[in-house]
Amino acid sequence: MNEITEIKKALETLKNSINATFDNLILTLGGETSTDLQMEYIYPLNADTHIFVGKKPAAVLFGEERTEVKTWRGVCEVILTRCNQNAEHHETLMYLRNKAAGKCRVFISDKPDGMKRPLRIDEDIFCETHYGSATLMHILINRILAPVGFDCYGINLALIEGGRKL
Repeated sequence: MNEITEIKKALETLKNSINATFDNLILTLGGETSTDLQMEYIYPLNADTHIFVGKKPAAVLFGEERTEVKTWRGVCEVILTRCNQNAEHHETLMYLRNKAAGKCRVFISDKPDGMKRPLRIDEDIFCETHYGSATLMHILINRILAPVGFDCYGINLALIEGGRKL
């Protein structure tokens, strides 16, 4: 065996030993094993949207304020609702209706007609949410929030990669 293979084997053995020790400690304390639990990670909203693929949202963080969510649609709802509360942003959202569009559907509209999964933000403001996580976040950030002038700085997403939160 070459040195790299030996190092990889040693690291894998060490990792398995640490996991086993951790699991025994957790079981001793009456908890669940590490394979049943997942850590929560915090990412800025304006991170590369591909980082969201395969992760499940747990909360939207506006500074210290935490709003629990369970779906990517929920993330959109919380952020767009906050954006819409500002009168200036509301007017810009109203202006963008039926103008911000993809190849087949509008992203934001005055009515849900033609949308597969419309999300009602306000009276006469609907957002299409029938997209995967990366595409939905790209549309939200770049096609809706950026033109509106909504500052994404300071907004973070708490994400888990499956399982239950630790």
